[in-house]
Amino acid sequence: MSDSDMTEKQNSSRPKVSVVIPFYRYAQWLCEAVDSVLGQDEKNIEILVINDGSPEDTTAFRESYADRVRYIEKENGGAASARNEGIRLAQGDYIAFLDSDDLWTENKLSVQLQKMEEYGAVWSMTDYEQFGEDVPTARVEVIPGGREGFVDSIPPYIATPTIIVSKQLLTDNGLLFCEDLRFGQDAVLWEQLFHAAPSLYIPENTARVRIRGTNAGKRAAVQIHTRVAMYDKCIELIPGYKQTKSGLFRTAVGLCRFGRVFVRRDSKSGINEFFARVLFALPYLLFKLDRKRGGASRSGEGETK
Repeated sequence: MSDSDMTEKQNSSRPKVSVVIPFYRYAQWLCEAVDSVLGQDEKNIEILVINDGSPEDTTAFRESYADRVRYIEKENGGAASARNEGIRLAQGDYIAFLDSDDLWTENKLSVQLQKMEEYGAVWSMTDYEQFGEDVPTARVEVIPGGREGFVDSIPPYIATPTIIVSKQLLTDNGLLFCEDLRFGQDAVLWEQLFHAAPSLYIPENTARVRIRGTNAGKRAAVQIHTRVAMYDKCIELIPGYKQTKSGLFRTAVGLCRFGRVFVRRDSKSGINEFFARVLFALPYLLFKLDRKRGGASRSGEGETK
């Protein structure tokens, strides 16, 4: 067999998309998530389920899906470390992420990949739907009223299960989820990707994101600490990042930096959260105004001090 024939054979056997699913709990939902991937009309895929030290018995899952998923076990390290393990092991040309309690629409991969190939995009995002037992089902427009095409700035409400990215883009730039951040690991990676290559926005619902219980990440105290941590991490990882953010944005971060002196991130005290809401009110308005005015600029032409 010639070298060209060997290369062609290897390429034909390689999956087009590697689907990375981190798992820690709720095995019944994991089955639903995997089924939504197996039901895709794009069949040239591999599914990597990364068990992040789950205390649950997954015997039944492994027996049912043994020949259809790659099941990897690791010590508990958080969702970011599980996704990173999936990225390292992925063999596909593209990587798509799905949380173990979320779902995809049946044409998610085919629609998104077709649009990416049409535009020549190496990563993309879409709209999605929120659902849950105690919340009304609702469509989330990542860019309200936005048109299909490349984005000028990173929207604030991207859902990880809507992302598809070229593995080469990740590996060439050494990009992974930040395992040292408790919150915002995904948002920092989207910023890194945005500064590495144009992102395509596709205004179609391709995922169903489950909302359950109380989301700690939405507490004002957590927001104050997380906004600062994310900003500092982006400055550390992205050359010239500060110059791409507007004065409004940097002022809001500065107010959060001041506010975190007075509130504890992990405290569940009602008094702590009350003061956090007071301190986060103005930064929240500034972040919102910044998004309305256009936020970050790929060209680095944002307002500077």
